[in-house]
Amino acid sequence: MPSRRKSRIIAMQMLYQIHQTADPVQLVIKQFWLNREISVDVRPFTQQLVVGTTSNLDTIDAELQVTSKNWKIHRMPIVDLSILRLATYEILYLDEIDAATSINEAVEIAKSFSTTDSPKFINGVLDNIQKRHLDSPQQNTNQ
Repeated sequence: MPSRRKSRIIAMQMLYQIHQTADPVQLVIKQFWLNREISVDVRPFTQQLVVGTTSNLDTIDAELQVTSKNWKIHRMPIVDLSILRLATYEILYLDEIDAATSINEAVEIAKSFSTTDSPKFINGVLDNIQKRHLDSPQQNTNQ
């Protein structure tokens, strides 16, 4: 498995844990590294994704709310929400990563970790975010 995919999976798991426990981000990251045997090469990108996503959570959640028609954030399955938040961060803030790559990775992660309906839902929401982002690019703060 490519290291970026591993980083995204680990970041999704960390975001899930942060959502469930409300533990501080740095504590979750530190505990994750201590309690699992994870290759050092995935850590920088994983941390960038987790810290960047949590630092921009209000903007990310607002974008998700606008683009996920008929779904309130608090009603989304937490795995799906974690995947969506992560990929939305990439689309909005990491211009060096093609949005299509971020969407594809999110869909693939959903296939492995969520329900059979999740990949289609995630693809639709992220495709809408990508289109909105292309129509009105924001001032990105690459993190």
